Amino acid sequence: MAKSVFSGKMGIIIPAALALLAVLLTFQYIHQKERELGFLAEPLPVLVVNRNVPRLTRLDRTMLTVEQIPRRYVQPGALSAYEDAVDQVTIVPMLQGEQLLGTKLVAYGIETGLAVKIPKGLRAVTIGVTDESGVAGLIKPGDFVDVLGSFEFGGRDKSDMQTFTLYQSVLVLAVEQHLGVETDAAKSIERSLIEQRQIREQRLMRKDRPTVTLALLPDQAQGLVLAQETGYLYLTLRSMFEERVAVTLGSTGLKELLGLKDKVYVTPPRWREIRGEREGFGF
Repeated sequence: MAKSVFSGKMGIIIPAALALLAVLLTFQYIHQKERELGFLAEPLPVLVVNRNVPRLTRLDRTMLTVEQIPRRYVQPGALSAYEDAVDQVTIVPMLQGEQLLGTKLVAYGIETGLAVKIPKGLRAVTIGVTDESGVAGLIKPGDFVDVLGSFEFGGRDKSDMQTFTLYQSVLVLAVEQHLGVETDAAKSIERSLIEQRQIREQRLMRKDRPTVTLALLPDQAQGLVLAQETGYLYLTLRSMFEERVAVTLGSTGLKELLGLKDKVYVTPPRWREIRGEREGFGF
C-alpha cells in the first residue's frame, strides 16, 4: 500500500519537475534571443554617401551623412566619423545611400594622381626651385606661399633689376611627387621619407632642380610660365596663423633698396652660353 502511494507521488513530482525545467529552459532561451535581437537592433552611427560619387572623387562633408543603422545591417569596415573620410579619395564609384567603407577609400598619393587635389577652377603649375629660392626645402604640400619674381630692365653695364610680388597666398599642391600626409601618420611619415630619399637620389643623378607645384588661376598660370622663362622666381612661405589676404606692395629696385639715384654697375660676365635663341651669362 505504502509503495503504491510513493509510486503515485513520484509519478506526479517527476513530470512536474520536468515541466518546470522545460519552462525554465524555454524562458532562458527566449531571454537570450531577446538580448541577441536587441543587440542586433541597436542603432549605430554610420557614414553614408548622400549622392552618387564617381571614382577618384575627393570627399567633403557635403557628400556625407551620418545615419543610425541597426547593428545587424552595418557592413564590416563601415566608417562612422567625418574625420575618417573627409579629404579621402574614392577608388570605386559609390551610389547614393551606400555605406562608406574604409576599403573603398585611399589617401592622397602618387597612385591617386594630382587632379583630385586641384580646387575647381584652378590649374597645377610646376616650377623649379633651389634651396635659396624654395625656403631651404621646408615648404610642404598644403602650405601657402607668395611668388616673387626678379627681372632685369637695364643693360650689361648698368643694372635696373626689379623684384615684384607676382602672386600671393598660393596653395602648394605638391613638392616633388609628394602630395601630402596620409591618414595613417606613422605609415605616412615612413613612406614620405622613403619617397623623398628616392626622389632626391634620382634628382642628383639627373642633376635636376627640386620642384614645387602650385594651384593658380588659368591667367596666373600663364603669367608664371612667362616669369619663369624671363626672370628669377622665389617663393616665400606664409604663416599658418594669418588670414589669406593680399598685401599691397610695389616693386623693389636696386636704386630704391640702396638709396641711389643712378643705376648700379654690373660686373661684365666672364662667359656667355647660347642655347638656341636663349642666352645665359656667367660671372
